[in-house]
Amino acid sequence: MLRWWVPVLLFTAMGAAAQGQPAQASSPNSSANDLVRGVVEHELKADSEDHTRWMYRDVVNIPAPSREKIVVETQNGSLACLEQIGNQPLTPEQRQTESQRIHDFVADASAQRKALKASNADDEKSEHLFAMLPDAFLFTLAEKRGDTAKLTFVPNPAFHSHSMEEFVFHKMSGFVVVNTREKRLVEIAGTLTHGVEFAGGLLGHLDPGGTFYVRLSEVAPNVWKVAQLKVNMHGRVFFFKTVGDQEDEVRSGFRQVPDGTTMAQAEQMLAHRGADRPTGQ
Repeated sequence: MLRWWVPVLLFTAMGAAAQGQPAQASSPNSSANDLVRGVVEHELKADSEDHTRWMYRDVVNIPAPSREKIVVETQNGSLACLEQIGNQPLTPEQRQTESQRIHDFVADASAQRKALKASNADDEKSEHLFAMLPDAFLFTLAEKRGDTAKLTFVPNPAFHSHSMEEFVFHKMSGFVVVNTREKRLVEIAGTLTHGVEFAGGLLGHLDPGGTFYVRLSEVAPNVWKVAQLKVNMHGRVFFFKTVGDQEDEVRSGFRQVPDGTTMAQAEQMLAHRGADRPTGQ
């Protein structure tokens, strides 16, 4: 799933007016853009065909204190169990509260459907932004080493956004690293080169200099997952006061879970792990 684009969408939730009209983009450096287009098409195809589910460790360092979770993916969504806060294991009371929270969610089909619906909506938006990469930006090959290529990108002036999500994303410049043999994305980093104003500044703004960084890794043949995500954005939006999205997340220890794993089975997986962990003091 390509949901690692979602942090960019955080700042477009107000549903502000569209900017400009859609237009066909063009690029003088067609070979670099063609390479990115091939990677994007392959990523989207691989994502649509990948039905594997995984269990992994998820450590969120920012905002503080750090929080470490174990996540189990199922066909009905993901189930996560908090293990540590600030590098300290949960107390017995905290662990009991977490177990009860998980149990209540597993027993609540309505809550699961709501969470899955929101997750699928995020996926659709993420896929849309990812697909616009080769049209919205001009790419230049910066470095090539074996099967790895690094390309820098800047906004394509011939591209005109037709949604606020596209408008904000198009203000980015940065770089991508791709595996040319497997046609997969390895890294992407972007910086908000210009500030963004909503309704001429009346509804707020995003400050220039905001950044995001994503690194992916191959956890199994032809299966790539997000291994690291960093976001640092600032601004002020009317009704939302200060907007800040600072994230530092690392995922590791990916292990495939059986096809058809249910929420109840995921709960048991997490409970089994919990039985082997020392409790907090």
